[in-house]
Amino acid sequence: MLNELSAAALFGLIICQYYLIRGCFGIRESIGSNGGEITSKIDRTADLLDEVAQLISDFSDGLSPEGNIQPPTSPMETIFTSLISKMTMPQTDTDGSQEEWTVHKTKDYTPTQEANA
Repeated sequence: MLNELSAAALFGLIICQYYLIRGCFGIRESIGSNGGEITSKIDRTADLLDEVAQLISDFSDGLSPEGNIQPPTSPMETIFTSLISKMTMPQTDTDGSQEEWTVHKTKDYTPTQEANA
């Protein structure tokens, strides 16, 4: 019974593969007729992304008190800049007061028979 089921599944995969290959050969014809539409959608998406990037740039320029800051030219420069700015930033997570803690002595521990078992 298991052999027949495996054979039927394999036969189904072979048929699905045939239709997949046949569909891939049909892509050439559909890309040829729809290529202009795909190109126009990509161009429209690129224009929208450029506008969003410009809006973000304009918004961030209005927030920065330093004025125009040149963007980093490489990913390594970005990493180094963020590390250096974090290292030079003052620690502001405490109020500056130092508190002394007392250390309590622990009792002497003697193992019992259950612990040795």
